[in-house]
Amino acid sequence: MRVRLSTVLLPALLLLTGCAGAASSAPAAGSGAVARVVSDAGASGAYEATIRRSGYGVAHIEAADAGSLAFGEGYAQAEDHLCTIADQVVRARGERAKYFGRGDADRHLVSDLAMRALRVPDKAALMLETQPEEVRLWLEGFVAGYNQFLRQTGRDGVPGWCRGQDWVVPITARDLAAYHRLIALAISNFAGAIVTAQPPAPAVAAVGGAADRDNVGAGHGAERSVSFPGPRMTASNAWALGRDLTESGRGMLLANPHYPWVGSNRFWEKQLRIPGDLEVYGANLIGVPGVLIGFTEGVAWTHTVSAGTRYTLYAVDLVPGDPTRYRFGDEERAMTALEVTVQVRGEAEPVRRTLWSTHHGPVMSTANLPWTEDRAFALRDANEDNNALAAHVLAVNRATSLADLRRAHARYQGLPFVNTIAVSPDGIAWYIDAAATPNLSAEAQAEWLRRRRAEPMTRQLWQSGIVLLHGSDPLFEWVVDPEAAHPGIVPYRDLPQLERRDYVFNANDSYWLSHGDTLLEGAYSPLHGEQRVPVSLRTRSNVLHLTNRTPDRVAGEDGRFSLRELTAAILANRSLTADLVASELVERCTATPRVEVDGQMVDLTEGCAVLAAWDHRFDLDSRGAVLFREWVSRYSPASLRRSGDLFAVGFDPSDPVHTPRGLAPGEQALEHLAGAAALLQSQGIPLDVPLGELQYAPSKLPQRIPMHGGNGGYEGLLNLMQASSGSNTLEPVKLAPGVPGSRFMTEAGYPVLHGASYLLAVEFQAGGPRAMALLTYGQSGDPASEHFTDQAWLFSRKEWRPVLFREDDIAAGTRRQYTVRGSR
Repeated sequence: MRVRLSTVLLPALLLLTGCAGAASSAPAAGSGAVARVVSDAGASGAYEATIRRSGYGVAHIEAADAGSLAFGEGYAQAEDHLCTIADQVVRARGERAKYFGRGDADRHLVSDLAMRALRVPDKAALMLETQPEEVRLWLEGFVAGYNQFLRQTGRDGVPGWCRGQDWVVPITARDLAAYHRLIALAISNFAGAIVTAQPPAPAVAAVGGAADRDNVGAGHGAERSVSFPGPRMTASNAWALGRDLTESGRGMLLANPHYPWVGSNRFWEKQLRIPGDLEVYGANLIGVPGVLIGFTEGVAWTHTVSAGTRYTLYAVDLVPGDPTRYRFGDEERAMTALEVTVQVRGEAEPVRRTLWSTHHGPVMSTANLPWTEDRAFALRDANEDNNALAAHVLAVNRATSLADLRRAHARYQGLPFVNTIAVSPDGIAWYIDAAATPNLSAEAQAEWLRRRRAEPMTRQLWQSGIVLLHGSDPLFEWVVDPEAAHPGIVPYRDLPQLERRDYVFNANDSYWLSHGDTLLEGAYSPLHGEQRVPVSLRTRSNVLHLTNRTPDRVAGEDGRFSLRELTAAILANRSLTADLVASELVERCTATPRVEVDGQMVDLTEGCAVLAAWDHRFDLDSRGAVLFREWVSRYSPASLRRSGDLFAVGFDPSDPVHTPRGLAPGEQALEHLAGAAALLQSQGIPLDVPLGELQYAPSKLPQRIPMHGGNGGYEGLLNLMQASSGSNTLEPVKLAPGVPGSRFMTEAGYPVLHGASYLLAVEFQAGGPRAMALLTYGQSGDPASEHFTDQAWLFSRKEWRPVLFREDDIAAGTRRQYTVRGSR
């Protein structure tokens, strides 16, 4: 008879009794010995996993079942990133204010209230109950492995920035599921707007607490707390090369997600193996078991964040005289009131607050979209009922063919917000916008498009990527299709897909341009993204690289990629923006070397010479890249996709890769060049300063590691490097003050906190997959670890490392091997 301890009690029992066992040492580095499982680690026995660490700290984990495999992964991840996981668990539990106080602008309190408004921990518990048994055991195993490491080290011995902190405690499977739920929910970004939403006067009083308890955010930077978020900041490149575009005539894949370099949205690299059942290599976000981006013997895949919509915003008409009742069709409905309580460090009384929701979802309010006597706004998230992410990942990790991977997508639809780009060994490339997308009827889509043209508010919100619907009209209810994996989302059969033998790609623009010549046009929901609209410079550059139409012909004379050419192409650092306008700018400043700015004549001779000598690259030694960055970033973001003050030729939907182009006429280009040169001179920076002297990774200080690459939006580079982190972390990173007049420069240079993160290039050969990789910021989050900066230096030098996938290679490359065991 099998007895399974409660997932809530198990971690605490392990800490109290010490029954989880210990990690046993293994042969020394380079011994080539293979650890063997010494007892049955089946569902009714103990956890047992063998971990081999190869160069750069990559973990190769083997176990007899999914629970033990996850146990090994949880243990190994905790060795490298326990602080990051613990930090995100505190956030998902809604306990940041409990440990850190209200925070600046009440940010911790707002976060905790939002976790309760979205019922993140409660929904996580329900999610666990719906999981297949193996998936549940998988999640429980990861938690047990994490707790095993914490028990052995104690909070005073954990590596990293959280050592000794009172919030470093054992976690539960519910905690882990809550964190995964938080990753999926787009509307968690509206935390401030949700928790400050209260009925208009006469106000409904909150329950209990001190005098200012109802003023969450008020007097503490309230406008910052309730700011209305725009589209998710995203950038990634993904290529699947089919048989017609590779030297070998077989499939190849390039994964290049652009994600933060600090916090929870970093990747962790791994190989996972259950003999005879599962063998997969790749990476996933810290705190998430399994491989999200990677390959098996029979398929390779990667993801980019979809340009589609993950949620809808509803405007509901309120019943006169009662702002907590609203109309829906011919009936009236009462809003649901949820009383929540948050403990705040250093305060005697808890904060109690009433939060509100409609049947669509939580009510929100901002200065621009206020809750009035007549109208309120509510949010609905397409991933509210998505409980299939873990099952989806596990099924993909078992895929032995492209057909298996496609079946996993069709069955689970568990990916919250990404496209999938995949390839088979025989060179079939496949693209799908796999993200959970609200399913509106054709009539509702048509009416929303009409309102978008006719109504200023609907049009303005869409410019920020937000779909506004009339929440009192049943027409705009999401359609429940019996073939969809979750209620209210677009079913698999209706998702945009493309299969090719040359290539498919995505760089965060819509499905429309997944191939340079074959455009996906037709009756797709507009909530998947736009057709026949301008795309980013980075998307255009992707097509030019793939089709070998860059000046340096990255695929060689034959136009077919080798693995070496593939790895070089993604880090070529060539600026499409410069290719489009820099030569004309040089011609213009050569012809007119002096320009009047603010009543003063400015000499452009030096700056003009610097740009004339520049090769349009953003490498470490590139002289002219900094001056061009300061010049082009003086234009507005809107200028990058249309004719006007930057480009002379406007966008042509029949030629999206080559338009807009050409430098716009007028004096503005020369005036901007004068301003860029003056800014650099005011900072004592030579106009021909090499990029590597200014661009660096602040998270790796005190080592100042120079970084190549640039801004994909402004500079049109594939290799994105920028300062915004976009990460909800408490991990400390200090940035210098910004330089007035510059969009990107700080007093310390150009910091890199977001960009190329996990680079993976896979080539299927006759004998199986061969791969190269780089985890740009390193495998460990502990500054004391050698693996904190080792790969950052590799990336700085553009040195890819070979992936160890075959047993002989792993055995020869093993530097540390150990077995971890624990009770279930």
